Amino acid sequence: MSAEAVALAVLLRRAQWLLDDLAYRIVGGRFDAGELTDTAAALDELAVLLKEKALLEGTECSPHSRISLPSQRQR
Repeated sequence: MSAEAVALAVLLRRAQWLLDDLAYRIVGGRFDAGELTDTAAALDELAVLLKEKALLEGTECSPHSRISLPSQRQR
């Protein structure tokens, strides 16, 4: 496993931790707008890294792997 792959894996695990923590805090009503903005910025940076990796690997995102939020009716 290359150092680059390890670094990306670490970033993905950190993002997972960040999202888990934020989900818990949102349900409990213990979050602020700054946390949402910071999390969105971190995810934007991670998305750029993942897209760059995909380009280097010559792969694209398949349509069925996209995440969609539930509609207002389902909430």
